[in-house]
Amino acid sequence: MTANQSVDRALSILWILNGMQRATVTEVAAELEVHKSTASRLLTALERQQLVMRQPTSQAYELSHGILQLAGSVNAQNDLTKSAQILVEHVAREFKLTANVAILDDIYAVNIAQSAPSERFFTPRQYVGRRTPGHATSSGKVLIAAAEESVQQRLLTQPLEQFTDRTILEPAQFRDELTMVRERGWAVSDNEWDNDMTAVAVPLLGVNSQVIATVTITGFTHDLPPESFAPQADKLSTLVQRHGRLLE
Repeated sequence: MTANQSVDRALSILWILNGMQRATVTEVAAELEVHKSTASRLLTALERQQLVMRQPTSQAYELSHGILQLAGSVNAQNDLTKSAQILVEHVAREFKLTANVAILDDIYAVNIAQSAPSERFFTPRQYVGRRTPGHATSSGKVLIAAAEESVQQRLLTQPLEQFTDRTILEPAQFRDELTMVRERGWAVSDNEWDNDMTAVAVPLLGVNSQVIATVTITGFTHDLPPESFAPQADKLSTLVQRHGRLLE
């Protein structure tokens, strides 16, 4: 294996763990289509650089804090991300729910800022930098609904991945969902990506009223029940219109 191959495969591992959240040596080897010893050697090198870490109980690997440090360096230079972080912190305090700002990346929503309310004992998963499914998340629905037809077609020409028994899997149903999102101006994810988790997302508009990002509030179903979706969406839209100019 050449040096270039090693670098390419090591970087591929980071993307694999980014998508799978955690994976064993065997699973990484299968994804890379290499021998387990090769995967183990690459994971060990990444672990030395604090880019991945191994869980002592499951022996599975996941991304480590070194990735966050690198992301933080990028974030510090990114005005959009810094402004988005200010916005989500304000939203989290106001709603006492986890808040995110996401942008479109191909057919996925990628979170660029996240904040959780200090009052909550529960610490949500860190989604900054992660691709999340466009068809199963509220942020993804808003972004896909505002995207060009070619983006929507690309998403719908492949099987929609199922995450829970509430995930939308039929292309026709998802097109109807996108139409509803455009008509009412906000989207929800009701136990569609994670069980017992709901989310409401509204668009963040830039110049010429273009959707540049979404702002999302997320919580357990009892914290953000379906009957609260509409009033919470209205409240969130008002807040984003008032403070979202920071991201222009």
